[in-house]
Amino acid sequence: MLYLEMHQPLVLRREPPAKVESWWDLTDVEASKAAFERAQGTCYLPLLRTFEELAPSGLKVGLRVSGVLLESAELWGKSLLEQLGSLVSIEAVELVAGPYFNLPPLIFPADELVEQVKLHRAKLKELFGVEAEVFAAPYLAYSDEIGRLVKDELNLRAVLAEGAMHVLAWRTPHFVYKHPSRDLSILVRDQEISNQVAFGLGKWLTAAYIAERASRIEGTTLVVAVPAETFGLSVPASAGAFEFLRWLPKEFAKHPWIRFATPSDAAGKEYVDVLNVPQPVTWLESKDLRPLTESAAQQMLLALLTELKGRVRRELLGAWRFLAQADLLLASRSMDAALRLAKALCALRASAGD
Repeated sequence: MLYLEMHQPLVLRREPPAKVESWWDLTDVEASKAAFERAQGTCYLPLLRTFEELAPSGLKVGLRVSGVLLESAELWGKSLLEQLGSLVSIEAVELVAGPYFNLPPLIFPADELVEQVKLHRAKLKELFGVEAEVFAAPYLAYSDEIGRLVKDELNLRAVLAEGAMHVLAWRTPHFVYKHPSRDLSILVRDQEISNQVAFGLGKWLTAAYIAERASRIEGTTLVVAVPAETFGLSVPASAGAFEFLRWLPKEFAKHPWIRFATPSDAAGKEYVDVLNVPQPVTWLESKDLRPLTESAAQQMLLALLTELKGRVRRELLGAWRFLAQADLLLASRSMDAALRLAKALCALRASAGD
């Protein structure tokens, strides 16, 4: 199962306006449009067209497209929405639900995560006519508490999670697992093979190598999960990013017991064991949420966000959600990015007090 996380962050204005009325007021629209068009031209459209080209060969993909990216496409990339709709209609792509604004779970109140997933599912229904049944958070963040929310509040059937070794212990990531107290399937990312794709693509990695590794796993399910931007942005087409994908079905055909699966296909497998994840796990380098929270600047920003959450009027809630995105917090390990986010939060704070 190939799963891709697709999220193109918008660029914050270096100097926000004195009066904030929506999250677009905090956005450098010109820079954001340029970044989107670059990503669409070099990554998103070539990637989706490659999927359509390979669909007759059996290629299927799970894809989480953030609400922010969907709104950007409505403004600047209608062809991207059309290509996504075409892939959904032929069942080559399954759209996965997640927080609309790429919210990091467990850092903010649980009801915010639930509300954002509801918004995202509604957007997917509006644009593509689908009811998403599988959940994934940014960086495949997961814990038992996230699983409980996904089942109790959203009634989804499965969730994707990072397969960190300290969580799996003696287990392999190559089976479907179950939440300890809920009827929820857990699809576990193979971190070794996923990282080989993310960091070996365009260098030493070949489709034949991945097919050979997949053919020898002892289990039923291999989840390879990377950012969609790996193909075309991190690794350019000239380095073979899309040729790698084109060769995958050919190499898999040499091992007829392997087939591509969507997340729902994989979740249909019988689970083999319960998986306890009491503390959050992610695919970030530390395998937890610390890269979003550990610096002094990030802690200051989180304090501002937490204070503002209870103060913003309903019409400014979208602006708060925009500033609470996981990628903005991750980038705030850099002081320049932290300062830009702090200025935006202060502008929102001033507007919330009006």
